[in-house]
Amino acid sequence: MRTTILFLALLTAMAAASERSDLEISIGGGVWMPALFDSDAGLTPGPAIIVSLQIPPSLGNCFIIEASYLSAGTDSDNWGSVTGLPLTVGYRMYPFYRRYAGPRGIEPLLGIYGGGMLLWDSPEDNQDKTSTGAGIIGAELGARVHLGESTSIDIVVTPEWVSAGSALGGETGKDLSGLQISASIAF
Repeated sequence: MRTTILFLALLTAMAAASERSDLEISIGGGVWMPALFDSDAGLTPGPAIIVSLQIPPSLGNCFIIEASYLSAGTDSDNWGSVTGLPLTVGYRMYPFYRRYAGPRGIEPLLGIYGGGMLLWDSPEDNQDKTSTGAGIIGAELGARVHLGESTSIDIVVTPEWVSAGSALGGETGKDLSGLQISASIAF
């Protein structure tokens, strides 16, 4: 109950914010493509759900705290999916933002981030379920498209390095480095 009240209070404060220097909440989704650089990997792309809080120390950049739900399928008959819950902290900048010019139609963005991820797999039969942790380091390249005075869409391509503690989903490798493509509504 307390969490719900805190979330609603934060959402109300965000709705009243209209300047670029205010906090922003971003909610979106996309696709997660793990083990993209491993030619022998049997993991298939899956959905990503993303929620983030953007904290601007100045108008042309921000700190971003992001939590996600990631899922990927497997080509193996014995395994159903690999699921991850990452929590990351990053720094994002908008290099062409002009302070007194007002919002542009499209603003490029660049960013870096790091954090951790809890991962687990879902066996189909009598296989042992595996859960592990992973470290994440990534970069962001994208654009912010303004929809109004205080609402925008962030379209981001994110190559990331993910090193898991153990192999998941019947894979032999621990490297889940890959790519995320996402679109989020920021308000």
